[in-house]
Amino acid sequence: MNRREFLQLATLAALAAFAEQSQALQMGGLTRRGPAKKIVILGAGLAGLVAAEELNKAGHKVTILEARTRPGGRVYTLRKPFADGLYAEAGAGRIPNTHALTLKYVKRFGLQLDPFWPESGSNVFLWRGKRQLVPAGKDPNLDGLALNFTPEERKVGFNGLEDKYLKPLQEKMRALPPDAWPVTQMSEWGEISLGDYLRKQGASSDAIQYLSQGFERDSLLDFVHDSISHVVPKLWKIRGGNDQLPYAMAKQVADKIRYGAEVVRIEQKDDGIVVNYSSAGKPHNIAADRVICTLPYSVLRGVIVDPAWSHEKMRAIRSIYMGPVARVFAQTKSRFWEKDGRNGFATVDESMEVWSPTFKEPGKRGIVMSYIYEELAVKYSEMSESKQIKTTLDLYEQIHPGFKKEFESATTWSWMNDPYARGAYMVTLPGQFRTVVQHLATPVDRLHFAGEHTSPWPGWMQGALHSGLRAAREVNES
Repeated sequence: MNRREFLQLATLAALAAFAEQSQALQMGGLTRRGPAKKIVILGAGLAGLVAAEELNKAGHKVTILEARTRPGGRVYTLRKPFADGLYAEAGAGRIPNTHALTLKYVKRFGLQLDPFWPESGSNVFLWRGKRQLVPAGKDPNLDGLALNFTPEERKVGFNGLEDKYLKPLQEKMRALPPDAWPVTQMSEWGEISLGDYLRKQGASSDAIQYLSQGFERDSLLDFVHDSISHVVPKLWKIRGGNDQLPYAMAKQVADKIRYGAEVVRIEQKDDGIVVNYSSAGKPHNIAADRVICTLPYSVLRGVIVDPAWSHEKMRAIRSIYMGPVARVFAQTKSRFWEKDGRNGFATVDESMEVWSPTFKEPGKRGIVMSYIYEELAVKYSEMSESKQIKTTLDLYEQIHPGFKKEFESATTWSWMNDPYARGAYMVTLPGQFRTVVQHLATPVDRLHFAGEHTSPWPGWMQGALHSGLRAAREVNES
């Protein structure tokens, strides 16, 4: 066995151990053994909140440091500047019916669910300037479209592309336990990008553009694994806004949260760990037996640590890729698009989704919003807000003619520009399952890690909750 073969086997063994630990995880119900620990949790997103509640119930002394003045992290519902009680999601937008852990917490707090997608009405399909209305469940008409499809792709149409190129892989992934991560059985998928895989399958450039939505660089393993949470019988949203969940959770540990507390330094000592943070312009510090860090690694890069990270941890923290996401929201006087049976949603030939979150909401006013990905999100994030709005209104006018006449107000959001996120969610690039993923959740002495990036569901509320429960168990049993 040569050195390369040895390292490959060692990596696979580490990944298998991570998956086994994840599968063995029992949710909730911690039993404390021995004296209570003093625990500091960095971040009041879903991961930090669920960890805090479990550890608090077990009798530990818990403090949460949160830089923002609200709970929820990247679960963020916008209510301003909208009128008539309307709202839209700047962050986590949907809950698959397969995400049992998230649904368990939704049910526990008595929150109500609504369908994410409209169950009726036509979607607008806009491809290179040609617009058509497509009833739910139907395929866009290819006639007259400027389209670079192969003859086989023309036969299956847009709706058949995913079945043709990705469904066999999705079925293999679904056959595995839902928390089997990082999926050692499909490790070779982690070495190739989605774009390169599709090209090897003979996919046309337009098929790749349509399927990838800007995620061509994403590893095939990451894309397929994430896609099975999208291709489900039902996607839900929380009535009143998805932030209802973190606000309900925060009430359980309200006296444990210190808002406006920005972490600047973490010092590990022989007998404990000290977190230095800034609040109201003044320096503070807090000592603990254990710390759970839920900060995105894109933010953790700016925190001083002593002693310095190991080589493996440093590589994981510095090389993790947080996908840029921008969103533009426009409010109208009325939902005029409904007059001819449109539901407000649209599919366009750019790296974005177009939603209308106000369908079935009371009142006349409406909101149309864009969920912008990857390089296009970087481009938007670098624009002024006025330019983002102008560019978006021009697009919405193509989608819904007459939009500008009905337009009232707009606002924007960029997770790339948010100093406490620096990106929306982890995207795993080719090779990173082998070199990075195995080190994301690994504790460093008294410091433990949680957050969607350390979970089997990166980018989902389920991942944040799962990771927080895992980290709480680690700390309790340490």
